[in-house]
Amino acid sequence: MNLVEERTEMLVQAIKESEEYQRYVKVKKEVEQNEMLCQKINEFREKNFRLHITLEGEELYNAMDNFEKEYSDFRKDPLVNQFLAAELAKIRMIQQIEKKLVDAIDLDLTYKPSSGEEE
Repeated sequence: MNLVEERTEMLVQAIKESEEYQRYVKVKKEVEQNEMLCQKINEFREKNFRLHITLEGEELYNAMDNFEKEYSDFRKDPLVNQFLAAELAKIRMIQQIEKKLVDAIDLDLTYKPSSGEEE
């Protein structure tokens, strides 16, 4: 195993041992004990995702306002809120790691032919 693979494994282990990930796993297990709640959370997450990838600007703002109203009672469930907060904390942690990698490593994805090559 090369150094990058070794350190990647160490990073994965550190993530799994983190407070954010441990909290997520704990709350997820609680949610999974209630199949109906699990389905409702998945429906909520899917609708939220679809809104964010299909709409933008004022249309997104209005749709999110309606979405929040539609799910306001659902969000009052403490377990639902705990799960969504734990999931968000886990995702933000991973996003921060990803951002540090992208910022630190030259990932120039544009192709620039060297002189003499056809464009």
